[in-house]
Amino acid sequence: MDTIPRITNHSFIYVKETDRDNSITPLVSFTTYRAFLLINSFGLTSIVAIFGVFSNTLNIIVFLRMGLRETTNVGFFALAVVDWLVSVCSFLSVAARLPEITFIGESTISLTYYLVGVMFPCLGLGAWVTAVLSVERCICIVIPLKVKTIVTRRRTLCLISGMAVYEVVLGGLILTTVHTPYSQPNPARIALLLYFYSISVFTCFSLVLISSIFIIIRLKKALQWRASCSTSTRTSGGGVERKVVLSVLWICIMFIACFTPMVVMFVAAFIHPRFVLLDPYYGWLVHVIFTFSYLFQTVSSALNILVYYNMSTKFRVILNGLLAYTCEQNEQQKS
Repeated sequence: MDTIPRITNHSFIYVKETDRDNSITPLVSFTTYRAFLLINSFGLTSIVAIFGVFSNTLNIIVFLRMGLRETTNVGFFALAVVDWLVSVCSFLSVAARLPEITFIGESTISLTYYLVGVMFPCLGLGAWVTAVLSVERCICIVIPLKVKTIVTRRRTLCLISGMAVYEVVLGGLILTTVHTPYSQPNPARIALLLYFYSISVFTCFSLVLISSIFIIIRLKKALQWRASCSTSTRTSGGGVERKVVLSVLWICIMFIACFTPMVVMFVAAFIHPRFVLLDPYYGWLVHVIFTFSYLFQTVSSALNILVYYNMSTKFRVILNGLLAYTCEQNEQQKS
């Protein structure tokens, strides 16, 4: 029989042994869940999260040096700040889940509940910002002559600020709903808040997918048309546009792949209401999916620097100069 750490609360994240219906054999055992927790959370997520903290710190510094006059830089800077918060919360969440596999006590359990109120809104805001960037690129292709009047820096700032307010309010409601790890929350209220969160994420997921597919199709057609017109056009402009296509494609793939587990889980819970953490049959399977969801979302937040580095020459030059200056300062201190 699986040994389950006794975590005495009634929240929607952690489960007591007595909360399970022992007459029902779960689809996935606790031993299997614990193995995935060790590998995905304590092994991979913690390493990626630490890398994400450093990489997004560099992203923030570089975008500040690049300036925030362009709407694209405003979006990327906001995304870097959100990704930094997600990386920090991911690492702290992993540390706070130690009582699930050990008997060190429950002193870190409370931390997870407050992190939920921070991490979920950050993930939602990151999804909104990614959707804004994708739609902006789509507008650039459809109506390039009017993009400067439609997409302005002020409108972008107001849009991102409004999204941030929405997510902060949502996070505050989550915290006031959960209260403490040892209180009995209102399941209906929690479900309502999660639906509000999942709907926004699913909407952004759909926008990014549709916009990115449209952009790739239009850019491929443009490349084919230029290739058929003249060799000089193909040589001068084709390479740049091909990089744009690949950059958009990789951003699309990274966002969609990393948010797919969360979207699948929310859709499954909407279609089949028993697909929740506390269900005696599906519960541990949902916990396993959560470990993959946390891992992939942390990967998305940590590895964006690779996309920025490859898609922007200016970003690459500033980052290389920053790293070279840092190494030079370290050498001078040693000498």
